[in-house]
Amino acid sequence: MTPCLNAGMPSTHLWRSAAFLGLALSLAACSTLPTPRTPSSQAGASQANLPQVSSQLTPSPSKVQALGLGSSSTMVVSQTQTFTVYVGGKPAAPGQLTWTTTNAGVVSVTQGGTVTATGAGSATVRAALTASPSAFLDFPVTVNAAGAPTPTPPPTTSAYAQRVLQLTNAARSTARTCGSVSLPAVPALSLSAQLTASAQGHASDMAALNYFSHTSQDGRTFDQRVSNAGYLWGSVGENIAAGQPTPEAVVAGWLASPGHCTNLMNARFTQIGVGYAQGGSYGSYWVQDFGRPR
Repeated sequence: MTPCLNAGMPSTHLWRSAAFLGLALSLAACSTLPTPRTPSSQAGASQANLPQVSSQLTPSPSKVQALGLGSSSTMVVSQTQTFTVYVGGKPAAPGQLTWTTTNAGVVSVTQGGTVTATGAGSATVRAALTASPSAFLDFPVTVNAAGAPTPTPPPTTSAYAQRVLQLTNAARSTARTCGSVSLPAVPALSLSAQLTASAQGHASDMAALNYFSHTSQDGRTFDQRVSNAGYLWGSVGENIAAGQPTPEAVVAGWLASPGHCTNLMNARFTQIGVGYAQGGSYGSYWVQDFGRPR
């Protein structure tokens, strides 16, 4: 197996891929395919029934992962809502998280994650690991005065995921060259709930723990995450990216990188899951998990 190469990032990557790097942007692509092992210039080919080769990381004591995203929320004065955060794949136990607010005059927060809008303005609610405060998830909150019109919210995660799916299928409908390889148009991908769960979980994890890699902080590789999500795959692949502000920007970046483009145009893949999360050093994290069921 040839290791993934992610330009400008530490060499803690798996499988075969090529990478794309722009100003404040990072991409990485990987795939595992059930094809005979032959010399190839294409990224990400291996036999699915061979032992998986991975570079395991020492698992961190615990990790913070949002149920969804730590994205912005809009409330009105006196409104209350609860933010749910998972630690190590389970709901946070009492005392595992320390909740704080940057402005108690705008929002207050209990140590159980219940937020109450107390006044008009903006504030950030933070859930940090009590034992490791550098691992945290921020929830920006805007509070409007009671009766004031609520501004149009920013695009949701599901809207961004749907747009990435549309752009990906539009790209697959046209023959194109990925690096030096000419690839024909291929059928559209359908959205898989299991692949989406895997992709969203990894995007949220990278944003919450501020890292960029196909390997999770607990040592899992992309194919292991897909399997853990309940997807029984015959072929599987992954593209990741960080720093791109829109679906259009991230899909254009993937298409400009041979390894990512090859994953995106691979005719073996029939399904996809898309993940998007805000946070970390890059501000935004994107994941495409591709698959073909057994």
